[in-house]
Amino acid sequence: MNVSIRWLWVAMLTGSFMLAVPGQSDIRQMLGDVVGHFFSALLLASVPIGGYWLLYKRIGEKEITFIFAAAWVYLVLTQFFGT
Repeated sequence: MNVSIRWLWVAMLTGSFMLAVPGQSDIRQMLGDVVGHFFSALLLASVPIGGYWLLYKRIGEKEITFIFAAAWVYLVLTQFFGT
């Protein structure tokens, strides 16, 4: 099954919006939370992405997306469980 990697970005964006909606009444606050989710995941994923690049000297969109998605899932799970 060949699914475009862009659908993973859509799922992460939708999930971030769903996490941002409870308790927020202003669209600016919701967008701020979404940007915060993605920025935090990017910071968390920067070390593995850099390590992958150093080891293999080649990194593509698919690898970056998978590493970023793993960081995003980790952040979402820690937010759900409150750790």
